[in-house]
Amino acid sequence: MQVKIVITTIAFMLTMIIFGYASLREPARMETFTNAFEGRQIEWGGTLFHGNCATCHGEHGKAEVCYDAEHNQIGCAGRALNTAELLCEVNGKTPRMEAMGWLGTKEAFIQGTIATGRPWAGMPTWGSDFGGSLEPYEVRYVAAYVMNWETEEMCSEPPPPPPEWPASVADLPAGNAEAGEALYNVTYGCAACHGDPAVTDSNAVGPWAGSFQNLDEVRVAGYSAADYVYESILLPSEYISPECPTGPCAGPPSAMPDNFPLRMSFQEMSDIMAFLSLDTTATSGAEVVYPPAP
Repeated sequence: MQVKIVITTIAFMLTMIIFGYASLREPARMETFTNAFEGRQIEWGGTLFHGNCATCHGEHGKAEVCYDAEHNQIGCAGRALNTAELLCEVNGKTPRMEAMGWLGTKEAFIQGTIATGRPWAGMPTWGSDFGGSLEPYEVRYVAAYVMNWETEEMCSEPPPPPPEWPASVADLPAGNAEAGEALYNVTYGCAACHGDPAVTDSNAVGPWAGSFQNLDEVRVAGYSAADYVYESILLPSEYISPECPTGPCAGPPSAMPDNFPLRMSFQEMSDIMAFLSLDTTATSGAEVVYPPAP
């Protein structure tokens, strides 16, 4: 009997040691499991992003180079996502959250944008709860993939100084309409929103480019057509056209991408102006200040 008691005591002690060791290892095990699961979410989100979102936002979310289903280069119609403006928080908010007056978390902001879309700006509704093709868990995966682009370097280093654009379109170099056609239709994807300047009402989102030459409706007092388009490219939220193809234009902020002045050269700006038959030689006295004052 005494031997049985000793054996039982030893077995109990060994069991407690094993449980104790397992409990000490549990936090590390759970962390490893959680990291592995989050990694799989990001991986699945990447697959969904490249299959659905990269056409507008670019392969790496920078809205610089986009391709269609046949891998032909097209203009990026969407805004850059791989950027501090969306991902880096100051006092709990990113600049885009501030601009939209968002009171929730960054994760909820990104998930909500994916799920509901921006139909007035040409972004489809993706969440199945709103009639889209992605299930709620898939929306979470895409959001996790986008948020994974945030790095310490991105959020700690000051952004490079923006280029100082001429205050007047008259200071731009002479434009080349042929080069501007490729820039308008492919490189910067202007046609996706503003249509073919030669085809009436071919615009899908923003004002029709064919109307830019004769702006009889009120835009900005003292601005020529070239001034107006120039400012619209550099500062898309400065003045938002009152009428879009689907009704009143939404904003501010404008649905138009705001990274063109960071991507475009002075010559490219002139070439696009030339393609749109806008006269940049006449001086109206208008001044467009970019970068804008803080």
